[in-house]
Amino acid sequence: MNIVLSELMTTTVAAIVGVGLASIPILIDSAKSNWKKRFRQQVQAGITTGKLTYNDMQHIAERWSQDRKAILFSLRIMHSEAISGEDEKLSSAIEQLRELINEHQEIEPFAELPENVSLQLSSLQKIVSDSENEKISQLAASLSALYASNQNELTKQKKFTLWGFIIGVLGFAVGLVSLYSSFNGSV
Repeated sequence: MNIVLSELMTTTVAAIVGVGLASIPILIDSAKSNWKKRFRQQVQAGITTGKLTYNDMQHIAERWSQDRKAILFSLRIMHSEAISGEDEKLSSAIEQLRELINEHQEIEPFAELPENVSLQLSSLQKIVSDSENEKISQLAASLSALYASNQNELTKQKKFTLWGFIIGVLGFAVGLVSLYSSFNGSV
């Protein structure tokens, strides 16, 4: 009876640890998604009231820990909602939304790329002639697509690693329980 109770306790503890470890990335991802949503809601409210400036948006972004890439992504989401008519309030303020996107792209060119790459491309753009700027824009678009696919692949690898770790911990716990029960059973 003691062996069964001991095995049950150990298995339960291993399951609780596994569920706890598995829930950490889910909670972190949920918090980040909530911050992005709250940022969009506040920017959207500022746009619809007509009081939002680009500097105000930067302050709101800092409040919700949004980087330059997340800001651009949120603006593009609101832009697509305004154009499609999903949000009637934004549809009436589409010009202001376009201005915010343009201003963001002027201040943070190539925001979808890592900052060091963006800075290098910006300095190249200043050096070369206007006819060559198109090639830099094409390079930036290619790098952006490559960077996005690499980020997606990295996210997948992190998830596989996490789940592999959790399964390994659970396997180790089950192995310890089996070893403990066989040791106690032979005594």
